[in-house]
Amino acid sequence: MHTHFSTIASKYRSVRTLDTKPILYIKDKLKEKSKISMADIGCGDGRYSLEFLKCFDDSFYIHCVDYNEKMLESLESYLVEKNTTNFCVRLGDANRLPLENNSMDCIVTFNAIHHFEVPKFLSESLRSLKDDGHLFIYTRLRNQNSRSIWGEHFPLFADMENRLYELDELEAHIQNADLNIHSTRVFGHSRTSSLDRLVHQAKNKHYSTFDLYDKETFDESLEIFQQNIKKNFDDLEQIRWHDENILIEIKK
Repeated sequence: MHTHFSTIASKYRSVRTLDTKPILYIKDKLKEKSKISMADIGCGDGRYSLEFLKCFDDSFYIHCVDYNEKMLESLESYLVEKNTTNFCVRLGDANRLPLENNSMDCIVTFNAIHHFEVPKFLSESLRSLKDDGHLFIYTRLRNQNSRSIWGEHFPLFADMENRLYELDELEAHIQNADLNIHSTRVFGHSRTSSLDRLVHQAKNKHYSTFDLYDKETFDESLEIFQQNIKKNFDDLEQIRWHDENILIEIKK
């Protein structure tokens, strides 16, 4: 996966989707805090980090943590280009966070938990959070993934993506880490795209799932995917579907 993310780092923002609703939800959850130190774990190219920076004033500071150097290089140039200063980049593993003990008011991770060793990540988050700190995990569950346009129409996609969790599995990990779920919230997203855009995303492996295919299987699956879309959607310029993700809030 390290090679995959290094390869896609320069074009990641152009092929991925940004969900702003959970960001606004987290902002509201943190409204009682006057000064916030946040860590974005598995921050990638900084899409979500920038949105958090837009949401808060100068009392907000974000630590952008990722294990991929190319992603962090892309993030840093992107945030500097956007004239933001209240951030730092920290090369590090989610299973051994480069954060001081009791230093963070909030830790977030977006669409990345399936790349972590969850027990180690939870233990490290517990160590790094201040008392009354928040941990937010935004992800798609296996059942949500199977109902996406990719899970329903791209052959083998749901079977290939065996790294995702169901809610009860994450709940068990959280309970074993002596942490408690404060709330869960499912976010629905109405999507619209053209077939050309979907094919472009798949060819550029906007989901790391596509890196699990060998070339021959991917090419065959992409051809069938296009046939499935043409069969099931009338307007190939305005293909509409509904995605779901879940946000888990944990309080220390």
